[in-house]
Amino acid sequence: MNGKGMRGVYLVEFAITSLVLFTLLFGVLEMGRLYFTVNLLNETVRRGARLAAVCDIKDPVILRRAMFNTSTNTGPSSLIASLATANLNLIYLDSDGAVVANPNDLTGANGFVAIRYVQLQVTNFSFNLLIPGFGEGFILPVFRSTVPRESLGRQPDATVIPEITPC
Repeated sequence: MNGKGMRGVYLVEFAITSLVLFTLLFGVLEMGRLYFTVNLLNETVRRGARLAAVCDIKDPVILRRAMFNTSTNTGPSSLIASLATANLNLIYLDSDGAVVANPNDLTGANGFVAIRYVQLQVTNFSFNLLIPGFGEGFILPVFRSTVPRESLGRQPDATVIPEITPC
């Protein structure tokens, strides 16, 4: 073969090879972003459920702090721009796992005293791909974390001295 007829072959080979190489490279980067996002959403629900178990149930800062924002930042998450408080759902559960109807009611039987578990969910979170031509993205499954209730922001009455029993 002469060199004149082979001039464009290298360019065609490079185009085919680079298409496969760059698709693989961007696929690995997208999988890394997806892995990071899934881990961050898991940490968000764990952190938010823990905060909700120890903080006052009326405190609006719980969901903002769960998303790794400051207490005054009401915007989307500082780590994942598409995560907002609208994606977070805080639920208070009784001992049977049923939703407590009115957790703000401090005296009712189906209110504050019925709360035994705190659950935080991330729902309808859309993961958008950065690779052009591969679709707009997809909705991730629901992430949830359930922890036992602790103080829920209430302090014990200072006038009542607990009885100490020996071990």
